[in-house]
Amino acid sequence: QKTNQSCTLIATELEKHIADAHVLITTPFHPAYVSADRIRRGKNLELLLTAGIGSDHIELPAAAAAGLTVAEVTGSNTVSVAEDQLMRILVLMRNFLPGHHQAISGEWDLAGIAHRAYDLEGKTVGTVGAGRIGKLLLQRLKPFGCNLLYHDRLRVDAALEEELGAAFEEDLDAMLPKCDVVVLNMPLTEKTKYLNYKN
Repeated sequence: QKTNQSCTLIATELEKHIADAHVLITTPFHPAYVSADRIRRGKNLELLLTAGIGSDHIELPAAAAAGLTVAEVTGSNTVSVAEDQLMRILVLMRNFLPGHHQAISGEWDLAGIAHRAYDLEGKTVGTVGAGRIGKLLLQRLKPFGCNLLYHDRLRVDAALEEELGAAFEEDLDAMLPKCDVVVLNMPLTEKTKYLNYKN
């Protein structure tokens, strides 16, 4: 609830100042969605800058119609995203959330959690996309003793592939059935929006 109140306060501050702003720096969806209405009210806006990668939170046709420059600080959050992905893999594999909910409600049913908790060691983890974030994720997964696979339109160089301990899978349809965990590491574009997996 405190987080929601904080976001509401920040969005309210944005509303107060949007008419005077020349540059609006956001992170995806924070402090607010850059809607056509906000763009219209930001009469002095010249630049919409994303502190990270991705512009899905900006109504791009409205920005283009207003003659605004939309830019991203590519690479600024790659470590954060790779670490977040690793955390999510561990949370899901170890069945952490039900255990957390048990703990905060004063329960302790270890068997109820353990039957859906798995070690990451020995599991096969595949990443669809091996750019900056995908490579960092593979690098962080290596010490866990996973079998690492990756699919990308471009194969990484052989030395890096060996260093990461990851095997290239040219065919996505062949890779996915081999995986216990799959992570998507690619931008949302018209080409990736409806990524087609045949099986």
